Amino acid sequence: MRHLSNFSNFSSLLESSQEDKKFSCIPSKVLPFVVHVNENSDKIQKDLGLDLTTLILLTKAVVGIMGRETQFGNYTEVSDKASEIARDELNLGPLIDWGIDTFNKVTGKSVTQSLGMGQLTPGYWSKYNLDKKIGPYNKSFDAKNQGLGVLYGLAERYKSALQKGLKKQPSSNPVLQKYGLISGIKGTGNNALDLSILGHNMGDKVITLWCKTSHPLYAAPKNSGSKYKPFTNEKSFNSKSKLLTRIADPNLKKFPGELDVKSEEIIPNFFPNLKGPSHTAIGYVEDVSKYMKQFSCLDSLGSK
Repeated sequence: MRHLSNFSNFSSLLESSQEDKKFSCIPSKVLPFVVHVNENSDKIQKDLGLDLTTLILLTKAVVGIMGRETQFGNYTEVSDKASEIARDELNLGPLIDWGIDTFNKVTGKSVTQSLGMGQLTPGYWSKYNLDKKIGPYNKSFDAKNQGLGVLYGLAERYKSALQKGLKKQPSSNPVLQKYGLISGIKGTGNNALDLSILGHNMGDKVITLWCKTSHPLYAAPKNSGSKYKPFTNEKSFNSKSKLLTRIADPNLKKFPGELDVKSEEIIPNFFPNLKGPSHTAIGYVEDVSKYMKQFSCLDSLGSK
């Protein structure tokens, strides 16, 4: 029996070594997710309604997203790690959720927790019904489950983007390009995927066709109705933005207020210049895409 046990351990080490070699372009902390997808590619394709080529593409994007969010798990705030331990090992998830819900009700805010390698929230987990597809949120902080969580959400958003009419063509922002702020968008070369990737960070609202408005500098989501406010109020409007410093017409520098939406004038493959707390939408998708280009070893994913 001892010999059989030793042989089993040796076989396991050999298999692990082969997987490390096969996916040598993948950071080691993310490898459990990639190995799981490789070993279960047929089932995952069926579950997500994807062909193998698309699964490979989305898997590259998932690893890129985890790279952008937490440097592949190498950057984790102390508070995040403490919350993961409290939820997973100490079973304090329900108490934490109660505390957050109570705080939000009292203050009128919408605080949440973004945890794990993919920075997933309880709301994200619930939205994509991942309790049934993967398991409980409070047990989701390992590489495999985080990767699967990002993958399930990304696949749903990508399929929705294509159904809405977004194209597998390079993203662009004509206004920023016209005024020399960017030469182009260094994304995935696939506008539907670029916006689906951005949706991980900025929500589903960005995944839409964009159209012209009554103001030459601002586009609007096609689904925004007949009127659109690019800025909530004058306080959120930056009259000294990089774009406006390049505009000569003083009328175009003013707070735009509410604009008419020209819903029939779609801007092909438009990618919005949205801003997050410490990053831009363009910067986010370019970072993810830069990572994706490093993952050519995933082209063999699913091969037996």
